[in-house]
Amino acid sequence: MLIETCLEREEPADTAPEAGGWAERLTPRYVAKPWGRRDGLPAPDEAQPLGEMIFEAPDAGLTIKWLQTSEPLSVQVHPQGPGRKHEWWHVTEALPGAYLDLGLEAPASRQAIAQAARDGTLPSLLRRIRPQAGDSFYIRAGTIHALGPGLTVLEVQEHSDVTYRLFDYGRPRELHLARPCSKRAPRSSRWKPCPAQARPSLSRSSPSTRAARSSSCPSAPVWPSCRARAR
Repeated sequence: MLIETCLEREEPADTAPEAGGWAERLTPRYVAKPWGRRDGLPAPDEAQPLGEMIFEAPDAGLTIKWLQTSEPLSVQVHPQGPGRKHEWWHVTEALPGAYLDLGLEAPASRQAIAQAARDGTLPSLLRRIRPQAGDSFYIRAGTIHALGPGLTVLEVQEHSDVTYRLFDYGRPRELHLARPCSKRAPRSSRWKPCPAQARPSLSRSSPSTRAARSSSCPSAPVWPSCRARAR
């Protein structure tokens, strides 16, 4: 099972050349979620069903998460200005029927998006993708998105807590329709997985994998590399 995430940094000046740099081991925080799973990533009993395994790297401006889902997650969008948060998903497992929603199928006004969120039809406006293990997706801030059920995903995101929840499948949580819908709605775009040759290779059989540099993905920024270990 995937158990460890490290943040790789540039080699310090006083590091011997043969050392090849250094890596800071990140300590995870385990978070139980109603939409989590008990059959995937290892976690303490008090964190079951496990939804999130969180590694904070504020010095690098990153938060790194393992996510595993048994139900659809809320439909969200992150701001493009202050509190901006670009995200990157790498799918390591996609069970039968798994999907994710990324962007709009067609351009929509902010009023149409807000109304669809209120009447429960917002998911029908989104582009639904059936991912496979090994697919990677760059989610630019301002893009409406949501993970569906049956997924295990490595998520690398900018270190920001600003999230606007647009739709939550009837869960009793607050929605944030006024702020994101007060600006121009994101246009649809033909989001695709990264080309096969550009995907990070990540599997439970690989002993060490570099899994968070997405510079080869279209329009993706270069972020500090992280490494996930498996055993």
